[in-house]
Amino acid sequence: MYISEEELQRIVALAVKKALEEILPGVKEEPQVNEPPAAYNVDVKNFTEEELKEAMRLMESNRGKDGEPKVGIFWYDPQKNELFGVRSHLVSDYVKPNARSEFGCVSCSEMHEDVWKKEYNRQKFKHNGVGPYRGAYEMTPRGRIFYDPETDVYTIAVGQWIEQYPQAVALVEEEFNLKDTCHEVKTAYHWDIGQKWM
Repeated sequence: MYISEEELQRIVALAVKKALEEILPGVKEEPQVNEPPAAYNVDVKNFTEEELKEAMRLMESNRGKDGEPKVGIFWYDPQKNELFGVRSHLVSDYVKPNARSEFGCVSCSEMHEDVWKKEYNRQKFKHNGVGPYRGAYEMTPRGRIFYDPETDVYTIAVGQWIEQYPQAVALVEEEFNLKDTCHEVKTAYHWDIGQKWM
């Protein structure tokens, strides 16, 4: 038996209405008013032919780069054995080192604390608080990927938590395209569980 999506929605709406009437007798369903979205004052312009050609050249130059190694940050969920909150950037996007200037390393500019705060609020308001962002950012295993262009070595920087969850390394290698690179895993107390920004 096939039920169309409209018919299914009608059946569900009737079931919900009936359930509400049984639970809360005498309560009438409020009519739903679908108000148009608020008007935005946006000045929309067209690309010139030259701007469009340049945009197309730029996009074309990025084709096939998704497999390139990346730097960035992540959190690890041991219960699901998966990464989340990943912020990554292709190393080729950087024209010069931007981290650990005395050593000339590259990493993304996003900070764990800032990303967590933003995603925690988004989860709270858009997903009724359901999601991986629970508690403080430093209470979940986390790490950062650095790249040293002088030595051509990537560093997976993590806390001591990696000893309990070594399987996370394979996920990081996959997510950041590090499998075919020279890379190392290093621990420092900065990324230990419970350790905030110093």
